[in-house]
Amino acid sequence: MSKKKIRLSKMQIVLIALAVVLVVFLILSAKVIDKGTEGQYTGVVAFNASESTSGDWEEIVAEISEKAEDAVSLNPKELGSGKAVRLAGTVTEFVSKGKGKKNSITVVPDGYSGDTVFTVQLGSVYNGTAVRDVQTKKEFGDVTNQTEWSQYGRALNDLVHEHVVLPL
Repeated sequence: MSKKKIRLSKMQIVLIALAVVLVVFLILSAKVIDKGTEGQYTGVVAFNASESTSGDWEEIVAEISEKAEDAVSLNPKELGSGKAVRLAGTVTEFVSKGKGKKNSITVVPDGYSGDTVFTVQLGSVYNGTAVRDVQTKKEFGDVTNQTEWSQYGRALNDLVHEHVVLPL
């Protein structure tokens, strides 16, 4: 085999030199940033549901307490339909499911003689986002997407568990 000599024109040499200079410039101008600090450079900060709810709790409690309707006075079909309700009575049953994480109680309201069964979730796992859906402090448009909206609802459920259920 014979070796072929490659002959480059002056233009090709200039283009190769420019490409080398460009690559060296890009390498030297790149900045490596620490993981988790991207938001400082892009302005996009990861959503933190706990931080998002931290200042909302007292206001949400006041709002829901103010608009809560007496559960006994509602049509049974309205219960569990996104309305804030208040209920006072005697606990007649405690049910624990999901390895003790999906607890609920059955309550018979004071002076009530109807057929409606009133069940209240006690967590620590809660089905649904009733607290999020009843409050007006934050709306879906205040977050980026459905995932963040769900995380906000879960964070509110955690606050319900911490501030309402655990003290009981």
